[in-house]
Amino acid sequence: MPVRGMSMLGDSAVMPGNRHTSVRSRQVAAELRRHRERAGLSCTAAGARLGVSGSKISRIETGASGVQLDDVTALLRLYEVGERERAALAELARNAGRSAWWQRPAAAPARWRDFLDYEGKAVRMHSFEPLLIPGLLQTAEYARAVISGMEPGRSEDELDDLIATRMARQIILSRSRAPLFHSVLEESALRRPIGGPGVMKRQLLHLLVMMESDHVCLRIVPRSVGAYPGLQGAFLLLEYDGEPDIVYVENHHASAFLDSERTVGSYRGVLRDIVRAALAPDAAADLIREVLKDY
Repeated sequence: MPVRGMSMLGDSAVMPGNRHTSVRSRQVAAELRRHRERAGLSCTAAGARLGVSGSKISRIETGASGVQLDDVTALLRLYEVGERERAALAELARNAGRSAWWQRPAAAPARWRDFLDYEGKAVRMHSFEPLLIPGLLQTAEYARAVISGMEPGRSEDELDDLIATRMARQIILSRSRAPLFHSVLEESALRRPIGGPGVMKRQLLHLLVMMESDHVCLRIVPRSVGAYPGLQGAFLLLEYDGEPDIVYVENHHASAFLDSERTVGSYRGVLRDIVRAALAPDAAADLIREVLKDY
């Protein structure tokens, strides 16, 4: 029996998907799929409960139909999602056309789930980190030193959970079809003694090992470089096949997903300028070996 208030979900009401699907739309679609699977329903079964085809449910979950607030509300009701999460997802659906948003620390668990989902689906990732070794290339002990130094109020259990999550992320670089990870660092990230000499020595050796992978390309901006576009701060560019690309930025207070074509294009230009200022991978490896002598 169709759920009351489902008129907008009828197949005849499907709107053609936009060529550019916002991050919000993709997030809502992914959450709808997750809740359907948790409810133990196939697309066909969910559609039957709502009086529409299974292909309609599939189109909603892939973003091909766009995001309709009434659709989202009805589906979440069917999946018996809690009131608080229903409200949060409805807010995302309501603002699906906006190309970026900031998330505050209070939303950290959801933020990390979103980030891991986007990261896991990327085919190429371009990271610029002027201050730290990026998470995908960190050793566990370096990660612990970073997190405990940046967030000294964390308990040991919280640290263990965060480090385990960070280490689990690195599995994507060992997959048979791993994404290309292109990382650009500043030389200062190699010389900052996070965790002490022993931690840094093992971290730099780990970088050299990771650079041998076909999936990892590491470049370094030497400290002899003066002012350049990288001074504007760290960012991560995620590229996809068949979906719009995303830029992720983060600071002490919040994080943002950016997906407008103009903004992503601007970051591509900044990345090109940063790469021009950086050492090529072979020269970067030589610099790492040189810095190792200090540890």
